[in-house]
Amino acid sequence: METSMHPNAKAAKRSLLSTLALSLALVATIGTAHGAGFAIYETDARGFAMANANVGRNDDASALYSNPAAITQLPGFQIKAGLSFIMPDIDVSTKGSIDGTYLNTEWRKTPMNSYTAVIPNLYGTYRINDNMAVGMGIFVPYGLKSDFPEFANAWPGAYNNYYTEIETVEMAPTFAYRLVHDQPWAKSLSVAVGLAILRTDITIKRQVNLALMEEDTAYGSHYSPLILEGDDWEFGYNFAIQYEVNDNLAFGIVYRSGFDTKITGASARILPNNQAGYAGRSGGKAWGKIDLPDSWSFGVNYSPVAPLNIGFQALRTNWGSYDELKIQAFPGEPGKVGEVTTSEKHWKDVWRYSLGAEYQLNNALALRAGFVIDKDPVNTKYADYMVPSNDRQIFSTGLGWRISKAVTLDFAYGYIKIKESTFNARPREGVLETKVHTGHAHIFSASIACRF
Repeated sequence: METSMHPNAKAAKRSLLSTLALSLALVATIGTAHGAGFAIYETDARGFAMANANVGRNDDASALYSNPAAITQLPGFQIKAGLSFIMPDIDVSTKGSIDGTYLNTEWRKTPMNSYTAVIPNLYGTYRINDNMAVGMGIFVPYGLKSDFPEFANAWPGAYNNYYTEIETVEMAPTFAYRLVHDQPWAKSLSVAVGLAILRTDITIKRQVNLALMEEDTAYGSHYSPLILEGDDWEFGYNFAIQYEVNDNLAFGIVYRSGFDTKITGASARILPNNQAGYAGRSGGKAWGKIDLPDSWSFGVNYSPVAPLNIGFQALRTNWGSYDELKIQAFPGEPGKVGEVTTSEKHWKDVWRYSLGAEYQLNNALALRAGFVIDKDPVNTKYADYMVPSNDRQIFSTGLGWRISKAVTLDFAYGYIKIKESTFNARPREGVLETKVHTGHAHIFSASIACRF
């Protein structure tokens, strides 16, 4: 560590401590938003500005996400922390009616309730010697939030879903080892293995259609919200390879395992007022199962001239493992068997392609930009309102400001354009004839890195 430091650097270090504390606090309470499917890629401001095209080469602690094998290149002890803010804007139009009460013969547009998702990340690395390094990453790999008006007169799709939130946090302790160093055919060849500890929290809310269940006569209302909440801890793993051919060319491969998430929690059904003015609540235990996918990431980084780093990434996410969402709710009455609800998904494996660049303008300032083509895994034959999305394009830009030898600040902005999609009605599942309009999202990201 430097013995003398510019006052701005000292202030930045104090800011780092504040950011670390804020990130750890937010880990337990994050709001989430989905990428294609519901993967999250806003795991670092520098990487996001470059469209995550830094799999081949990354020289800060966020390499624990982009390519863990690269931490063998990081001297000493390094910490990086950051936040991303995602503001989506999506409108959904529906036509038809589930219960006949609110019959829509024309398209009716419903905007999703606005929100800002806050995505934290925290990374730390330590190089033990010239060949060995360890690290710990805390980040958000998956996330989803869809939030519509609660009642069918405002949101006709409420009988399928009016609120879903899936929150995850992954802790990834990692060990990396450099196998080859300064050989004629390789400047460096490193590998890494890591444990993935995933915490998942899920909330699903929908209206039970009492009209179809012939219960509205007793209760005097069509509305009866069903709420399911639960959580789970699961374990996975990851491994990575980084191959630096020379100072100008590097390749990377990263594999991250999937998770067979088994949600346990509680269900509650809110009964409406009956003619006597009484409102009740019934509930009990619930469990659910959702398979989160594994992924392969392939990347190359090339520097045609010293200040310029160009990167490309191809990411394969095996969403085909997400073929159904199964939930079983157990009523409060002892000995009564719970009803199993299975929502078919049959998603597709998809590719995500990223192109990014970083230009070191001078010793203090780096300029970055990127572009992403992100394919949507949703099978429109089984589409619903939990994930109202489609293929998307992402445009990103940002900068890095090295305020001292020890401290760097990174900033990024991204614009997501979501393609329009349509799917047919499935009344038994509460799905109407639907059009998801062209949507967009704004993303702001900031990180602070410190090297000791």
